[in-house]
Amino acid sequence: MTQTETVANTDNLELTVFSVGDLLCALPNSSVREISGLRSITKVHHAAPQVRGVVNLRGQIMTVLDLGIRFGIGPVPEDRKARILVVRSGEEDIGLLVDGVDDVMNAPRTDLEPPPSNVGGISGSYFRAILKNRDDLVCLLDLDRILSDGD
Repeated sequence: MTQTETVANTDNLELTVFSVGDLLCALPNSSVREISGLRSITKVHHAAPQVRGVVNLRGQIMTVLDLGIRFGIGPVPEDRKARILVVRSGEEDIGLLVDGVDDVMNAPRTDLEPPPSNVGGISGSYFRAILKNRDDLVCLLDLDRILSDGD
């Protein structure tokens, strides 16, 4: 790979695009360890409202957060389109329950804009940036904020 190719690659952000309700969201591919189909989620009593439960993923017990509940728009339905995005937080894998995975895309970093104070009634503090993609807005999530305990 030449120096020019290396610089060109850093100008683009590879994103996993998914839906939560009517909202298109994205995370950098480097943050998504795996995309899993929906599996049996065991409820955890006395957990925070956004904790949907835990799953056993190849012998590893993993907490699953419902992004619909986290965003205050209602739980993600457990249907055949729902997916669990596996992300890393410290030494632990965490699952993010989403309505479906839509696409993997490359986005020029220059197309990213600061997020507004809210998007579709969801606090802008959950987003790092907004990307205008054709006729859609794609919200680049702030993973640290999503995974934090506070609201």
